[in-house]
Amino acid sequence: MVAALAGVAAAVAAGTVPDVIKGWWGDQKWFLTVLCVAAAVLFTGINLWQQRSRGVGIVISLERKNWRDPWSGQWAGAAADHARRNHDSCFTVRHTITGAALDADASARVVARKERKDALDMVCALVTARLTEISESDPSTPVSLYVNAVLPDAFELGTKPKFNVQRELRGVSAGHQESASAPEAVTPETSSQEEDDGPELDVAPVLPQRSERAQSDFFTSVRISSRLKEPLTPAEAVRAEKLARVVDEPDFAGAAEGRAVALVVHLADNPLMVAQALRAAGDGCANLGGRVERCRAALVIDGGPANLPESTVDFELVVRHVYAAWRAWIAARPQHHDAKPRLFIAAPASVGFALGWVFGHTVDVVPHPYETGETCTSS
Repeated sequence: MVAALAGVAAAVAAGTVPDVIKGWWGDQKWFLTVLCVAAAVLFTGINLWQQRSRGVGIVISLERKNWRDPWSGQWAGAAADHARRNHDSCFTVRHTITGAALDADASARVVARKERKDALDMVCALVTARLTEISESDPSTPVSLYVNAVLPDAFELGTKPKFNVQRELRGVSAGHQESASAPEAVTPETSSQEEDDGPELDVAPVLPQRSERAQSDFFTSVRISSRLKEPLTPAEAVRAEKLARVVDEPDFAGAAEGRAVALVVHLADNPLMVAQALRAAGDGCANLGGRVERCRAALVIDGGPANLPESTVDFELVVRHVYAAWRAWIAARPQHHDAKPRLFIAAPASVGFALGWVFGHTVDVVPHPYETGETCTSS
């Protein structure tokens, strides 16, 4: 009865509006016509805005046991809360991966690697099923992937062909990426290129990254699309070199008989990372599959002591910078074409995921702490 009474009251109120207007303004047909059209457009716009799809937030949290530091579960809760506030629905995948202890023997490490691989496959299957469901119900649904994992796991998630999304999925804003973008990163070259590639960018799922700024939670760091593999313009190359310098001839005593080459990516405030990675690359260490190899050459991309600026423009630019620098380095050194690339990385998880997407299975990621002294085993 209350709803019926409210409906009648609304109809009576709406029906008296024209008479009230005429009482004030007289018989002004053109004015009333324009007012009617404007009101209809306003009503349509508000209705469409209210019905817009804010998409789905998919939270992937891979807790690590036997890790070097205690794992905090607060990130997953914060990500799920952000996803619910900024999307129509939230889907969370939480799984614990038990890594081998630092003092574990070879057989225990083999078991831990097998369990880790099975866990990642299961997580990928769950997320892929959700993406398929979204695609079948509404292909234009925006999707955000929140990834909380150690860097090797984030990189391997990005390499999965299932995550090379070819369906029509749009990304949504996850915070303040537009206001946080560095003004100097937007140049005429990048602006025109983004206008040309606009439709492609609109179908890219996005990776929100946890912010370290006060009173901020997450920001859109990377949009997964083929744009990450595009060459840099001259202006972008200048900006990228300020974010992370390329050291193509580092102080590295490589192993002449080494069957691998090292790509060291330092994009976090870890001053010892580059030296430790180069030492492990020269001495020989195990990849995710447990295979120990020594590197005979190395390329270093060093972001220095500062963290990356928290903007979509800079995060994507750094991913493209790493990809372009590696391609240029290996193309200029045909003597290393038979060597297996190995990635040593310290970076945000979203960058690790994006590098896994651009490199695919052509690059092996080396987990830290570095494992040495094992017999080579196939992966």
